[in-house]
Amino acid sequence: MISHLIQGLQSSIDQHDDPTELDRHLEGIAAIMESHFRYEERQLLKVLSELRLDEAPGDALGPL
Repeated sequence: MISHLIQGLQSSIDQHDDPTELDRHLEGIAAIMESHFRYEERQLLKVLSELRLDEAPGDALGPL
């Protein structure tokens, strides 16, 4: 999906589209990336919440 959106942005750049069109492409890329990072964060939080640590989280995992 990201590759497709970046290709669209590149085509828009190559065609010298106006800044509004470039913004549309960038906003689409940003929305997909933000959605992906939120998904990844949810997945990591599930794993982290199940950890059984013998030490304080900062000592075991490093500074936050």
